[in-house]
Amino acid sequence: MAGAVIRWVLCLLLAASLSVQAQPLVRLDHIPTAVRDLDAAVADFRSLGFAIKPGRPHANGLRNAHIKFANGAGLELITANEARDTLSGRYVDFLRQGEGAAWLTLHADDETRAAAALKAADIGHKLNADGLALTDPRLDWIFLAGDNRSPTDKPEHFAHANGAFATREGWVATDAPTPLVQLLTALGASSHEEARDEPLKTQARVFDLADGGRIVIVPARHQLVPGHPLVGVVMASPRRSTPTQVHGLWLTLSPDP
Repeated sequence: MAGAVIRWVLCLLLAASLSVQAQPLVRLDHIPTAVRDLDAAVADFRSLGFAIKPGRPHANGLRNAHIKFANGAGLELITANEARDTLSGRYVDFLRQGEGAAWLTLHADDETRAAAALKAADIGHKLNADGLALTDPRLDWIFLAGDNRSPTDKPEHFAHANGAFATREGWVATDAPTPLVQLLTALGASSHEEARDEPLKTQARVFDLADGGRIVIVPARHQLVPGHPLVGVVMASPRRSTPTQVHGLWLTLSPDP
């Protein structure tokens, strides 16, 4: 009898361990979205029912404003008028081509585990006092962010009139998905093929992340600006909206399944 109980307990522990290991190690975080006119972009997103948290001037000339959710995800509207350093220079170059989402941002609650997974998959990265960062140049449009929640966040910053309460999907249009697929797979995301209708009617490969988020990979022909792989964001809301192009980005509100 005692042996049967021990075996039962061991089975439960093994099942729990496998469940933890199967969980994705990253979730969607804020998506920096480059805009040419920050004030106009703020007005446009506010007209779509989003609350806007004001940003601040940065030493390198960047100006920003935030559409935030309670877990730190959302959109960061950001503009740069001149190249004062590497980061502002990147935004200036990006905006020469057009507006849109400049980076895909992921967050790992446990950066040590995420770094171990990247090492096991031989994906270039570094982990130091500044956090976890990718070093593979093929993934230079993706960064791993720390906790984006701020002591200055207030309830009104999350009270969006359109009902949005989370970022559910980031859409990536590329014909060279291998580096992204390897990254997401290494970080524990499972995937499946799926026909999608919104915001674009297309065949997609969908990766499931932590916290109910997804990365949706579609063919490069769906890029709004050639060379800009990030093309869309789906946000969770009790009400559904018609897909809208706004500042180089497809934006859709959709109820959770």
